[in-house]
Amino acid sequence: MNKKVYIIVAVLLALLLLTLFELFLGKNSLLHQKQLAEEIASYQAEIDSLKEVIEVRNAEIERLQNDSMYKETILRTRYGMSRESEKVFQLVEPKPEK
Repeated sequence: MNKKVYIIVAVLLALLLLTLFELFLGKNSLLHQKQLAEEIASYQAEIDSLKEVIEVRNAEIERLQNDSMYKETILRTRYGMSRESEKVFQLVEPKPEK
């Protein structure tokens, strides 16, 4: 064969090897792209769950701003508040004896 043919084959082989290296081991390899896609999916799942939390919290805020009965229920149950003329009795379960 001619010397030019050997050079052309060597160059094509080198380009093929370089392309395969980049495809499987390079910075933007298929494995790296797969890992990035999995990371993106996990971040998207986290974003979706946080959006649900935000919706629940916004509904709670809306209800606290507009529903006085709900606000009163929260104040009574969470914070043990009462009106001025009311007497509050708190029932406590006795501790079991050892």
